[in-house]
Amino acid sequence: MLLRKVNSITRKRSGGQRLANHRDIGNVPITDAQTGFIQHRHGFPLQYKCLYSDSATKGGQGQDSQNSIGLLFQADEYLKPGTTIEATITVQDKPETFCGKVVMVRDHGNYYEIGLWLGRHEDACRARIVEQSCYIEAYIKEKKYRDGPFVLNRDGAAEEWISKYAAGVPGQ
Repeated sequence: MLLRKVNSITRKRSGGQRLANHRDIGNVPITDAQTGFIQHRHGFPLQYKCLYSDSATKGGQGQDSQNSIGLLFQADEYLKPGTTIEATITVQDKPETFCGKVVMVRDHGNYYEIGLWLGRHEDACRARIVEQSCYIEAYIKEKKYRDGPFVLNRDGAAEEWISKYAAGVPGQ
């Protein structure tokens, strides 16, 4: 099974976008307005591998449609809807792995936006926490850049992000 890294898009577009992010630290949407899925935060490695692709796998992962969320990420290649993949996100050198089914693909010309439905309650809960950690780490990094490394209080910055933006993270 081939493991693919999908954050190469961040490197291609980082120039002007990085400066725009520093003007307004919290102005990064957490959820996609159309789907309600959590958008994976750029700058944090996300790797995936295809487990299988077949209509015969419908509902076969102990899916619980009431207690789940979706995750959006960018890929360089097209992933067929219905494909089950294993995605790994690394935050602070700790990899977290989630299993889900591709339910949406948007072609943006130079990349694809993939909508991954996390059918298992455990994966949905962990993904929600991991993505919040990604956003908090990015917030701390951007705040450190803007305010200076000696002024920053990591715990205070994390609490600030939580009070301002955590309500925007979809729940189960």
